[in-house]
Amino acid sequence: MQSINSTERNTGFGSELHGASRLVVMRLVLPMGGAPRHVEFRMDQGFAERLRQLRTLVPMTTSLNRQRDLVIDKVRVRLPSAVFRRLDAEIKISGPCLVVSNEGIFHCGAKDVENGHKLLSCTFPITRLIELNAQRPAGETFFIQSGFFINDEPSETEAGRWLASLHATDALPTEGASDFDTLHGMVQRAEAAPMRAAA
Repeated sequence: MQSINSTERNTGFGSELHGASRLVVMRLVLPMGGAPRHVEFRMDQGFAERLRQLRTLVPMTTSLNRQRDLVIDKVRVRLPSAVFRRLDAEIKISGPCLVVSNEGIFHCGAKDVENGHKLLSCTFPITRLIELNAQRPAGETFFIQSGFFINDEPSETEAGRWLASLHATDALPTEGASDFDTLHGMVQRAEAAPMRAAA
């Protein structure tokens, strides 16, 4: 079973063909009173294209398929480069992943190794993320909280205060490449190989 990363190495399709990457920071859904936590990962044009491809695997729920058995309603893919943090302290995790649902949204998840708790980010529309990646300045870090893009939020708002706390820790990385793979061994880069289901 060949991963996307090994496929890119073997076919010559690498990050140099997909433009500069940017950091995406998504706030986690927290229990009441919990310390702020977030997940961060990198995306480039290749990452955006793979998200778009994954979206096509999950059909929208309609009156025709709502009552059918064995209809895919979400796809989970590995996201091994994702980093989960509690402010500036990295959280030790297992199973970092990205989940695409039939509503056209995605979220990130993992398990906290220390206590076994699930870590889940807020959700965000895939089409909106792809639009932002095309429209916003290259290299700009994206901050997402409660399903909203908050880069332009005023500093006196809750979102603005969260942004200020992240910048104050100076913990966000400035470079690196995305590392996007699937749990089902599916090659998502169309130019590398035809999309296929797991054996």
